[in-house]
Amino acid sequence: MSRHFYDLIKLVAVAGLAGACDFEEALEGEPCTVEDDCWHTQECARTGPERFYNLPGICQPEDTGCVFGRQLGCACNPVDPATNCTVPALPYNLHATYPRMVCDAAILQCAVAPPEGGDQP
Repeated sequence: MSRHFYDLIKLVAVAGLAGACDFEEALEGEPCTVEDDCWHTQECARTGPERFYNLPGICQPEDTGCVFGRQLGCACNPVDPATNCTVPALPYNLHATYPRMVCDAAILQCAVAPPEGGDQP
């Protein structure tokens, strides 16, 4: 075959790999319920409490786990505003579907916040 054909094949392969990286980046942080919702190099980081409340997880790079301080049931830091569970990891347009959270200082995990204005001890 001609050299131009092989150059064309290489160009298509490189373009395909570049497109795959874009797709992986586009899916990172997107909601998921199963691994197949994410790119093949990612996992669906969905915590037990998210499953219990029928909430989506987040597409993350493999072996990353949940998003620290931003996912229900994930570890948090109650004194750090960036990781104290006040902002969920889901894209902004889905924040209204996620329960309000607090960082439970006793177990250092994001938990569902108590109802506002209700009777509290």
